[in-house]
Amino acid sequence: MRLLILTLSLFVFSVQAQEEKLSFTNVREGKSYYANFLNDLAVKQTLKKTSRQVVVEIYQDALKKQDSNKLCAYDLNRELSSTLESRSIDTDLKGIIFILRQENEIDDVVAKILLTAHEVKSTQLITKDDEDRISPENNQTTKSQLELIASFEKRFAKGNCLDEAYRNFHAELMKLDKETKSYQLEALNLQALQEKRISEELYLTLEQARLNEMETGSLSLASYQQKVRTLRTQYPLRDLSEKSDFTSVKVKKMKSSRRQRLFENYTDLQIIMMGNVIKKLRARLEYDAVEISGYRSGVLQETIALDPMERFRFAIKALRKEMSLLTLNTYFAGRSPDYMDLMIASYEIGIIPASELNVVASLEEVWNPKKTFWDKAGVWIKAFSTVATIVIPPPYGFIPALVIVVIEATAKKSKNPNSNDPTVLF
Repeated sequence: MRLLILTLSLFVFSVQAQEEKLSFTNVREGKSYYANFLNDLAVKQTLKKTSRQVVVEIYQDALKKQDSNKLCAYDLNRELSSTLESRSIDTDLKGIIFILRQENEIDDVVAKILLTAHEVKSTQLITKDDEDRISPENNQTTKSQLELIASFEKRFAKGNCLDEAYRNFHAELMKLDKETKSYQLEALNLQALQEKRISEELYLTLEQARLNEMETGSLSLASYQQKVRTLRTQYPLRDLSEKSDFTSVKVKKMKSSRRQRLFENYTDLQIIMMGNVIKKLRARLEYDAVEISGYRSGVLQETIALDPMERFRFAIKALRKEMSLLTLNTYFAGRSPDYMDLMIASYEIGIIPASELNVVASLEEVWNPKKTFWDKAGVWIKAFSTVATIVIPPPYGFIPALVIVVIEATAKKSKNPNSNDPTVLF
């Protein structure tokens, strides 16, 4: 029932938010995922032909022209490019996007969406010789697929952004033949062009989308806007100047920042649910007392008080249970969020401030599953002296308690020295 009420509330808030001023101003991310030498070089090349102020003005004017109910990265990029051309500013759009990120006009999530759209529309097709081309089989499935391709503009593209239109198109194509490979779709697109079922312009668009595997994308400018609006309505940010590097910097073996991945993988409702798990964890860690009560026939028979470390372990077990319940929840459809997902989600809705997140998350050794409990604890003990300036209310604080929870939650039970101690309940 509570989830139904929350879902209805999110819908109402989403409708109310449509009249708000459209903005993608960065209010959560610190150092940019795109801060590197090559991207900085692109910025320098752009600034040789224009100024930061002009770039911001062009962007803000372009954003005002966008329909907030039909947001599309391709339309926004097209408007930016058109204005640059009208002002005779000959520069690559990537440099413009990086400048907008540096000026905090957009965050990394929006930057990635715009960069992806730019990459798609900049993709050049490779001309193949006739002997290198394949022809689709002459059967009913092929005929149906060609008809579907021919209907792209009227059935899928009309009123929709290219990314959404192509995902819907590709889903219908797979229904006709789920074994269709990319090279087979290439042949189908070419045959549709040769039979004049589609124009050369549409052929180019479909091929650019195919080559960039647009069907695998999950986050559009419109869907990101909707998610952020819902989160900010439900959980208004207390400090708009607060930003965290940890959520946005580049991570080894990841093609996205942690915050980009959060919005790519989860809905607004899922983010709220994950954040609330950490909210409950924080509340449990701040309990003055935790007791186990035994009853018989409704009458209290015994009460056992847990000592401080047992309260920590109780919080860990409760955390593990709630994480497993998230996986079983119908809203997660079997998806298993990890502890880091919960941390980033809780920061996104303001449950964990940037100062606490950065302290806990900076201890990267803590997250290494190959380390034993005491290896991790040693890292924490050594590093905690560097955060002594943070006020920790006696006798415990959320930061050291959360670090202990992280250590124990990621350590194997067999490695926990207290796992077989008969004097410890938790």
